[in-house]
Amino acid sequence: MIAIPYNDFFENPAQYQKKAEIFGIKILPKKKEKKLSHRTQKKFDALNAVVGIIPSDVDVDKILEERRLSK
Repeated sequence: MIAIPYNDFFENPAQYQKKAEIFGIKILPKKKEKKLSHRTQKKFDALNAVVGIIPSDVDVDKILEERRLSK
């Protein structure tokens, strides 16, 4: 018997049809997504809000170094 993850089987069930006839298959249960705590979710929301604010062509380390040297 072949054990197949739920997502793999339902993405392409035809792939496993012949294997099922010969070997038999067992579809493993779908994994439950872990719920995030309220505190962690707030942190992820804050992080998603600031992603992309600074353009990718800006060298942040260089700017911080220049500021540090100018003091």
